[in-house]
Amino acid sequence: MKKIIFTISLALCLLFASAQTDIVGAKYIYEFRDGTTIIGTFIKDEAGNIYINDMEDKETYIPRVMVAQIHEVTDENLKGGEYWFPNLHDSRYFFSPSAFGLEEGEGYFGHSYWLLWQAQYGITDEFSIGAGTTLLGFPGTVNAKYSFNIKKNLNAAIGWFWVGDLFGYSDGEVTSLLNMPYAVVTKGSKENNITLGAAFNLATPFEDWRNSDVEPAQRLVLNAGGTFRMGRRFAFVFEAWLLDPMMITHNEVQIIGGPGIRYFRKVNRVTAKNGAGAKTWDFQLLSLPGSEGTFIPMFGASQKF
Repeated sequence: MKKIIFTISLALCLLFASAQTDIVGAKYIYEFRDGTTIIGTFIKDEAGNIYINDMEDKETYIPRVMVAQIHEVTDENLKGGEYWFPNLHDSRYFFSPSAFGLEEGEGYFGHSYWLLWQAQYGITDEFSIGAGTTLLGFPGTVNAKYSFNIKKNLNAAIGWFWVGDLFGYSDGEVTSLLNMPYAVVTKGSKENNITLGAAFNLATPFEDWRNSDVEPAQRLVLNAGGTFRMGRRFAFVFEAWLLDPMMITHNEVQIIGGPGIRYFRKVNRVTAKNGAGAKTWDFQLLSLPGSEGTFIPMFGASQKF
């Protein structure tokens, strides 16, 4: 039985590898299962081996069965003769979403200070869902996002984001801190982009929003975020939520968010989506309403699968 499973697995790997159509004279990055890479110009594919001219213009060959992924060389992924793997966490910033979505079967789980844990999963290439909570069960989060492409380097998404007392610890009833349908637009590539968005908060203290005296404009939440690749393993990330923008005229601006740094570590696994997973570590200087310019250091980590 083990031999049968091994034979089938090997055949599937070979079938996947053979589906890659390399162009003679084109330059590719060949990534092995242990994470190492070799860069070269494709010559031919023969008898289970890939023949290339390497960076020193010497002909060599690679057993195709050892190759996990093949990437065509671009200005984005090859810099200084080194392979820059793509943004390993492009679907969100720290907490706020970008317009990029997870692929079908792709997901990640993560935490903030090992207290607030969450997970996200791609149902289709356009639609993903997620949820999270603390070890104590409060607060809880639930979200959904539908992403789509408008044109090159311009993407959009609509979704719903809820944060609240999922188990009724406060007064025995489910209460909401945030309860927002939202829309975001992202301009740029997955490596360097900026996102602008807006949401409409239906949460407490505006639970009965249709009968409330609160102006609809006061329920508006504006959002901005961005990421800028600083190196092979680092990116600058920022985000900001502007609550109740009407208060700007009263000098009572309520902003949540701040700048930070994201560190990438690629994890090569044949069983993961696209042959590889990823771990990221985040450090953010977080500003909260009423903090009067004081930033709280936030640490988080996530693992993609």
